Amino acid sequence: MFRKVSVFLFIVLLISVSMAAEKPLASKRLRQALVEEVSGEIAFRYTNLISSFDRVQASEGWHEAALMIKKELEEIGYPDALIEGWPSNGSRYYYTYRTPIGWRAKQAELWLVSPQKERLCSFEEIPLTLVKHSNSADSIKAELIDVGTGVGATPYQGKEVKGKIVLATGYTGAVMREAVVKRGALGVVTWYSPEVRPGYPNMIRYTAIWPSWEERDKIGFAFNVSKLQGWRLKKMLDEGKKVVLQGDVEAEYYDSQIEVLSASFPGSLEPEKEVLIIGHLCHPVPSANDNASGSGGMLEMARALKRMVDKGLVDPPRRTIRFLWVPEFYGTIPYIQAHLERTRNTLAVINCDMIGEDLHKTGGLLNIISTPHSVPSYLNDVVVNFTKLADKLNLRSMSGTRHPFAYKVRPFMGGSDHYIFNDGSLKVPSIMLYHGDVFHHTNLDTPDKVDPSELRRVCFIALGSSHYLANASSKEAQDMARLIARNGLSRLSADYYDSLEDMFDGEDAGQLDDSFKQVRNVIKHAQHRETQVLLSTLFFTEGGDVKEEVESLVGNLKMLGKAFHKEAERLYQRLCQKLGTKPHKLTLSAEEQELKKIIPQRAENFVCPLQGDYLEKKLGEAALREIKLGRLAAYEALNFADGRRSILEIRNAVSAEFGPVSLQHVHDFFKILEQAELISLKRI
Repeated sequence: MFRKVSVFLFIVLLISVSMAAEKPLASKRLRQALVEEVSGEIAFRYTNLISSFDRVQASEGWHEAALMIKKELEEIGYPDALIEGWPSNGSRYYYTYRTPIGWRAKQAELWLVSPQKERLCSFEEIPLTLVKHSNSADSIKAELIDVGTGVGATPYQGKEVKGKIVLATGYTGAVMREAVVKRGALGVVTWYSPEVRPGYPNMIRYTAIWPSWEERDKIGFAFNVSKLQGWRLKKMLDEGKKVVLQGDVEAEYYDSQIEVLSASFPGSLEPEKEVLIIGHLCHPVPSANDNASGSGGMLEMARALKRMVDKGLVDPPRRTIRFLWVPEFYGTIPYIQAHLERTRNTLAVINCDMIGEDLHKTGGLLNIISTPHSVPSYLNDVVVNFTKLADKLNLRSMSGTRHPFAYKVRPFMGGSDHYIFNDGSLKVPSIMLYHGDVFHHTNLDTPDKVDPSELRRVCFIALGSSHYLANASSKEAQDMARLIARNGLSRLSADYYDSLEDMFDGEDAGQLDDSFKQVRNVIKHAQHRETQVLLSTLFFTEGGDVKEEVESLVGNLKMLGKAFHKEAERLYQRLCQKLGTKPHKLTLSAEEQELKKIIPQRAENFVCPLQGDYLEKKLGEAALREIKLGRLAAYEALNFADGRRSILEIRNAVSAEFGPVSLQHVHDFFKILEQAELISLKRI
């Protein structure tokens, strides 16, 4: 079926498959400097220090950890190291993000009183056992009742929880609002059921309540117990025993500040333009890999960069390299609001979130999370190129493991601060370096599971990529463009051939027509994406020969896209013949014709991604349930709303990225945002 492929297409595909080895972008000088100065041992030492702080957002513990890093930065030679803060009390908003409430705990214990006396957990021993934002409890003693997940109304049917303590497997904040706020329970005990992260009987989860200032007096006390303890409590209840617990908690809420710590190596020629390395400092003790590893690794990158320049191993960066330690999401948003112009002058963001996992202990390989299709950028190819170089150099640390370097490039996903910078109101290309980890958000995320060898590799990648981009000019733009063209032809080919599957599966003419329409859509948007990635390299040059070469490379993408369109058309005709139907000229439906005329426009003050809390506050709890788009599809739909694209064009762009999406769901999503006064819908 694919025998009649053009000669050009055959050559391009052959080249894209056969060229297995990439030429490293890093010069020998930069490569050698990174190998000599980036230390996994020092990064591990910093990680270990940071993990000793209880770094709850908007708390004294976070501030103390930031002070320690700030002092180290100043000793290294960063005189502009600065801790900034903004009011944070659980009700204050920055853009659509609600701040965390200030909270501190002095002591807490949970006791089993009956059928036997036993202390189940102590805040002094393991701070993670006390759920963050738990209210105080003055020796509250009550019967325990199992409510399953404890989330939603169904688990409470036929059960009276008023005046009792509930045992649940759901997220503590959701259980608290169902059991205590709505139904009068006194407290909550949550645990991981055995089928969640199998094994690890002593695993205790990290959860929080995140109350608003107005909710603080309605909240009860809450503890997390281990898997084994939760199973024992449930077993006693299943056997019909009366179980009585006693909670003692001394805690308080207060008006606080959400803070960030920043330090920069100023650019020598274009200091107003920045490359940003970011990582979240928050999370309770120990939270070693998440994210003391990212925070400690960033401190080591700052140290290594200063040493490399001071020793003359590399030139000072022509653009500023900034390091930013934040409370995840909650600190990044007010920082952007306070420094919006600086943020929009940022060329690239590398988010370091969980960068030191021991592969054999945690099962986590390095994931490179790409920018979304709405933010096509040179950044992806540059970071992957430095990753391949780190692998080739076989970097190790003296006290680190000898495990192989395992990594994977993945499509865009959220979950950390890169999500914010890729938003359509900013369009700052941002990738994330992170590892999966079975111990993530538990008491078992301890320093013994951090690998100095992995820290060295990832610090090499992040700092190397940042210095390369901060120093890039016409020569680097040319190198990047050639690398991107090589990889872009391959990506365009992969997107096209992957999209053909549904055409072969079509059982009738209608399904075949829809599948063919989607294939054409994928080709169009993949070609546009790769074209924009190539053109993004022109930022680093003033034109001339490099611009001409980039335009020539863009021409190759257009030729390949055209060849794919012709091939898809021939395939469509053959499949129509196989089904005994005639090929149709694809036209727009009445709904598509209508929504081609409606263009969403973001409100000027709607910056950064949409936070669900804001919609609930504006429109009520039902508003989120009315959104039928998946989370990432909704995120990208909003990113593509640039004031020029229609709802139809946005739907097509999102469908090319994630698979077919309902046009009605996209339209309904924007109508909800219009009700919240976040966008306006204009007719053309």
